Amino acid sequence: MIPNLIESNNFFSQNFDQGIRPSSNKEAAILLRFLKYLRISNLFSQLSDKRQQSKTNYSNTSLSFWAFLTLLFRQGSKNGFRTTLGGLSCKKRKAMASLLMTDDTLPHSSTVDDYLRHLDAEQLNNVLVGIFQRMQKTKVFYNHVSILMPDNRFLLGCDGFHTHTYSKPHSVDELGNNICPYCLPRRRNKGTPQEEVYWVHVFVTFVIIFKGGLKIPIYIYPLKACQVKECLSDEAFKQECELKATHAVLPIIKNQLPHTAFTFCGDGLYANEPTILLLNSLFFEYLIVRKEKSLKCLGKHCDELSKTELYQKSYVFSTCEKNGRKTITRQAQWFNNEMVGKEAGTNVLRFEETIVNHEGVLFDHYKGEWLCSKRLHKGNCFEQAKQARSRWEHEDFHNTCKRRGFEAKHDMARKDPNLCLIWKLMLFIAFSVFELFRCLKLVQDACGRRSWMKFSRDLLHQLVYEDWGEISSSSILQKEKVQFRFCFEKSS
Repeated sequence: MIPNLIESNNFFSQNFDQGIRPSSNKEAAILLRFLKYLRISNLFSQLSDKRQQSKTNYSNTSLSFWAFLTLLFRQGSKNGFRTTLGGLSCKKRKAMASLLMTDDTLPHSSTVDDYLRHLDAEQLNNVLVGIFQRMQKTKVFYNHVSILMPDNRFLLGCDGFHTHTYSKPHSVDELGNNICPYCLPRRRNKGTPQEEVYWVHVFVTFVIIFKGGLKIPIYIYPLKACQVKECLSDEAFKQECELKATHAVLPIIKNQLPHTAFTFCGDGLYANEPTILLLNSLFFEYLIVRKEKSLKCLGKHCDELSKTELYQKSYVFSTCEKNGRKTITRQAQWFNNEMVGKEAGTNVLRFEETIVNHEGVLFDHYKGEWLCSKRLHKGNCFEQAKQARSRWEHEDFHNTCKRRGFEAKHDMARKDPNLCLIWKLMLFIAFSVFELFRCLKLVQDACGRRSWMKFSRDLLHQLVYEDWGEISSSSILQKEKVQFRFCFEKSS
C-alpha cells in the first residue's frame, strides 16, 4: 500500500539494488520524498471507502493517489494518464505498481472513478486544510515570516471560478430533466425570440495568498442551483454566488483553524455592513475594495474630510523613489473610525501610485480605495495597500488551473455530478502540492529554464521511462532524515 511504500524511509533500498551508491538527486526522487514530507498518503487514507471490502483489489489510498498523480503531472485527462501507464513494459509496470499500488497490477481509470464517485466533497476540502496544517506544523511559514507574511497573518482571498458551460443538461433523468445540483441555469437574450437556457458550474475558491507569488487553496465551495436566483444579471449572479459562499465558508475555516490569524481580502461586493459584521465576529481582519458606486455616503463623507486642512496636513503621506530609470510616486490618505451602516465601524484607505520613465512619460498609474480593519497611520498605510493589491494573485491562480496544464475546464466525468466535483477538488489538491513543491530550492535549481508545466510532465517521464536504479540511488531517498530548504523569493 502507498503508506507502506512512500512513507517508508527504506522503500527504495528494500525494492531495488542495495549495492547502488547514492547519486545526485533525480527530480522524481525529490518529488517522492516531498510527498512523504507532506504525508499526503496519510491524508488520502483518511478518506471514506463505501465499497464492499471483500470485492476490492486496491486500497482507497491507492485509487486516490492515482487520481492525484494524473493532475499533479498535468496529464490533461485521466485517459491520457491511463494511456501513458498502459504503454509500459512488464518490468516498468511492475515497478510502477510496487510504488503506487498493492500488487503487480495498475487499476483502470474506471476503477478509480467507481471509488471517487462515492466520496463527499467536504473530505477533499479536509485534505486541503490538512496540507496547510502540515506546513504550519513544520514551521515553514513561521521560518519565512518576513518574506511570506510581514504582519504575521495569512491573507485569505475569495473569488468566483467558472469551469463549465453546458448548452444542454449533461446529467439527466429518464424524462430528460437536468439532475445535476451544481448546474446553475442562466438565460441569453431574455425576452427575445432568440432566448435560450444554458447551465454553468461555478466554484468559489478560498486561497491563501503569500508575498512572492505563492498561492495555496484552502477551501473550494461548489455553488448549487437551489442557492442562486436564475433571474439575476451576470454581475449580480457572480456577486450572489460569492456572498453565499463567503457567509457559509468563513465560519468553517475559523472552526477548522481556530488559532490561525487571517486577513480577508475581497473585492467591492464585500463592502457592506453584514460582511464586515461577520468578519468582526470571526476575528478576521480585512482589506475590502470600495468602488465609487458602493457605500456612497461613506465615500462622500471622506471626500468632504479630505478637503479640510487637518486631513491634508495630518492624514496624507507621500513618497518618491527611483527604481532604475523609472520614478515611482506614491500617495496615501486615510480616514479612521468611519461607519458602514448603523453598527459596523471601519477605516478607509485611499492610495495612488504613478510611475514615469526617465523622460517623464507616464508608464503606469494605479488608484485604489479599501475598507481596512486596522487603524491606519503613516507607518502602515503603504503596506496595507500592497497587501490589498496582491488580491490579483488570486486571478492568476485561476488562470493556472485553466490554462497551464491542470485543465480545469476539461470534463473528467460528464454524466456523474458528484464524480465531476470530486475530480475538480482533486485538481486543487494537486495544485496545492505542486505550488509548495516548486518552492523547494532543489526543485528551482533542477527546473532551470523549463516552464513549470513542462517540468511537471518531465517528472512523470522520469518515473515511467528512466531506470529505477538511478532514481532509487538519489541521495535524498537514501537519507533517513531530510531538511527541505524553501526559497520563496524566487518562486513567483
